[in-house]
Amino acid sequence: MDPIGLYLHVPFCATRCPYCDFFTQRPVGDARTVYAETMKTELRDTRDKTIRADSVYFGGGTPSVLPGDVFTDLLGTVRDCFTVTPDAEITVECNPSSDLEHFLPAAAEAGVNRVSLGMQSAVDAERRKLGRTSDRKRVEEALRIARTCGIDNLTLDVMLGVPGQTLQSLGETLRFLVDSGVPHVSAYMLKLEEGTVFWKRADTLDLPGEDLVGDMYLQTIETLEAAGLKQYEISNFARPGFESRHNLKYWHCEEYLGFGPSAHSYFRGERFYRKPDWEAFVAGDPVVPDGPGGSFEERLMLALRLTEGYRGEIPPELREKASQPLLKPFVEVGDDFVRLTKEGFLVSNTVIAELL
Repeated sequence: MDPIGLYLHVPFCATRCPYCDFFTQRPVGDARTVYAETMKTELRDTRDKTIRADSVYFGGGTPSVLPGDVFTDLLGTVRDCFTVTPDAEITVECNPSSDLEHFLPAAAEAGVNRVSLGMQSAVDAERRKLGRTSDRKRVEEALRIARTCGIDNLTLDVMLGVPGQTLQSLGETLRFLVDSGVPHVSAYMLKLEEGTVFWKRADTLDLPGEDLVGDMYLQTIETLEAAGLKQYEISNFARPGFESRHNLKYWHCEEYLGFGPSAHSYFRGERFYRKPDWEAFVAGDPVVPDGPGGSFEERLMLALRLTEGYRGEIPPELREKASQPLLKPFVEVGDDFVRLTKEGFLVSNTVIAELL
């Protein structure tokens, strides 16, 4: 079996951002201890040392709200239950406002070699609108702490189309990204998710229009690529060799196991998930089957998120659809590939739906 990816969901945030619809809650009382013990049980119930993993990803939520010793104990349990390869990419998502002075040295000592920081914007006024409590200086400090711990594989998350954002303010954020020297950037367009605070306040938000957001996206691509951060996925940019190994597993339709409430898995041809429910998690409810995975349509849909696109035999009906005049500005098709253009990425959901 090829090495798989392991994902661990940490469902805690000190505060909920107004745009977020992920499964999270505040870490009140003994919740973090209960979480860690339940996760270790979940991992041990799946223990199989014949399973090799070359990526381990702690996402959330905010994994950095865990005490350093709790986190390292959890990572140690992962190693006890599966064979983590010596060269594995081990990522942890962090909020700059967390106590990184204590968390990151412990994480680095335990083997974490990649850190994802949720910056969202280098403009403090925009950060405040997004519910971020730390400022730009704290982001700079977080990068310094990580590098002091020997972690140079760093990625910053930013958002496009946030309230009050302009091409000029985005330019300030892009300059920060380039000047920071990080080898990876994720740049997501804000989407108003149903049930979030932003969704409920949509009419009152000072959101840039769709055309302006499109210009922001193209400006982001141009600026980052000029600085050596090559786009390799709709929202992701990296210097050569720093692409996210874990996330590439998703887009290449490779196998992974997810643990914790709301985590999804694709393993041995089947997809399944754990309920986004704290009580069900603590009670040890079984995973929920989600049907077989790996169909051609699924592999095509995922691969079209990548700049390399889908590679392999192109069915005649797909080639015919991709060659339609209406789609030509958005799709490129060759003898053994089909991929979206940069303009195609802007309307990827519509284009992919048409191709499928």
